[in-house]
Amino acid sequence: MKSLAFLLFVASSAFVSAAAPNVGVVDEAEVFKKYAKAVDLQAEIKKSQEAAQAAVGEREKALVQLRDELQGIQKRGQDPMLSENGKKTVAAEFEAKNNTFQQRRAELQGFINDAQGAIQQRAGELNKQIFADIRTQSEKVSKAKSLQLIVGKGAVFFVDASLDVTEDVIKELNDAYKASQPAAAPAAAPAVAPAGDKPAAK
Repeated sequence: MKSLAFLLFVASSAFVSAAAPNVGVVDEAEVFKKYAKAVDLQAEIKKSQEAAQAAVGEREKALVQLRDELQGIQKRGQDPMLSENGKKTVAAEFEAKNNTFQQRRAELQGFINDAQGAIQQRAGELNKQIFADIRTQSEKVSKAKSLQLIVGKGAVFFVDASLDVTEDVIKELNDAYKASQPAAAPAAAPAVAPAGDKPAAK
């Protein structure tokens, strides 16, 4: 009877062992902070945002100037001393300037929408690239550590620190990224004066 119970215990232990895979966990947020490629791409996006903001600022200044001109024309049109012909001339000037103002305002809104769309698209591409890289390098880490499963930390509620393989994955990511970069050009050798040229004696 005891031997049967022992066999059942061994069998159940073996089942539990087989059912529970070796698991690793990667902190995606930490990868985005420390993976050189992610840092470079985020810096690129930030530059695009700053350039777009600067361009929007210039267009907004032009709109403000047009608005001020409109207000000036409107004020001139309210002059009680203005003749009927003068009023018609001012009204035509106001209409033309207002059409320009409305056109520029619509162009500005279109520019803002296009810029935001392009930046959001680039950010989406960045995320896809980084997660694809994480999957590739996680596979290498899983083989090196004999892991059967690596999951993102954002998908779990709790993880023991012993399961965290984030730094291992980041190292693989940075090594691969560094290897993919073009080698820096060698520094130019310092100029050497011809043998026959000597500095003049003082």
